Formats: sequence, C-alpha cells, structure tokens
Amino acid sequence: MEINMKSSPIYMLFFFLLSVMSQETPAAASLPGPGFVKAKPFALTKNNLVTELPFLGKEYQLTFELKVTKFGAVDTRSVIHLSATGADCCNVGDRVPAVWITKDKKFHIAATVNGIGNYYQDVPTVLEENKWILVEISQTLVDGKYIYEILVNEESVHKIENTTPQVWGPVKVFAADDWYPSVEGQIKNLMIETKNE
Repeated sequence: MEINMKSSPIYMLFFFLLSVMSQETPAAASLPGPGFVKAKPFALTKNNLVTELPFLGKEYQLTFELKVTKFGAVDTRSVIHLSATGADCCNVGDRVPAVWITKDKKFHIAATVNGIGNYYQDVPTVLEENKWILVEISQTLVDGKYIYEILVNEESVHKIENTTPQVWGPVKVFAADDWYPSVEGQIKNLMIETKNE
C-alpha cells in the first residue's frame, strides 16, 4: 500500500502549523502526543539541546529543511540527533534517529531499526551549498506493520519494515550533537510528531 504523504493529515498539519507559527512551541498534532515545532531558521551548533520530548512513540515523524552554507573536510558532521540514552552510538535507543552530512556532501542517516542500534543509510542525493533541502524521517503503522522511511525532497530514498518498534523516553533532541562537529548551516521548519501506543 502506497502512502501519499501530501494528502496525509500529518503532512497537511505540518504546513498549516508552519503558516501560523513563528516561534518554537509544542505541536498540537494529529498524532496525539508530545510534539515540537520550530519554524524559524536557526544555526546548527555543537551540543545544542533544542528540546526534550517526554517520549517518542512507535509512530513518529521528524521533518526539517536544511541549508548547508559551507561543506568541510571533516568526514562526518552532525545535523540533528534524537537520543533516548544520551549516548552517541551504537546501542538501541542511541539514535532514534540521527542525521549527518559526509565529506562527500551526502546524508548519513541512522536509527534504531529491527533491534539494530545503528541501522544506517548513506543517501545518494548530493547536496549543494546554500540550497534548502527537505528531509522527512518517519515510522508509521501501515496494514499492521511499522514502516520506517526516509524521504529527501519528498522522494522516498529508503523504506523498510521495523519488526521491533519501541517507545522511547525521554528523548533529547540535539541540533547538532556533542559527538561530531556541527554542519555549517541552518535548519528551519523543524517538526517532530509522535503518539504513544
């Protein structure tokens, strides 16, 4: 079964909230649970704790736009990192999920999927400096299965069933984390939605 994100209540709510919000605020979302929205652009900095969610449920959606202003020679630079353990890697709950940029100007995205604490994908999309790019990472219940999916500019680049979904909490949201240099750039329209089963 294909899911049209543009017609989903989450997607429509996301853009409605962006149109009426300019400050960070808890999200009142279609997924009943804690949420977070920060629409205004902000610079990525090392060890920047943006918020702490009381939990991240088996269903969630993390969406943001990223603009890299300068690529560096360092192999991996942090964009955003959600952690239920407060640790970097590689136990379950360390990355729920997390996003980096490689020196090859590509996304490296990791999450806890199927009992693997560092289940990762290197996304083939090559990034450009000073150009906004939309990233969506979600886990949704579809026909009784939890589907973990990564979209870049609304194009699905990875999808897999997560047979061991969990509820995490509390979850710290870093943009960027403390374990890697931060990307030189900005995030805007950051939105996290979830619900507790």
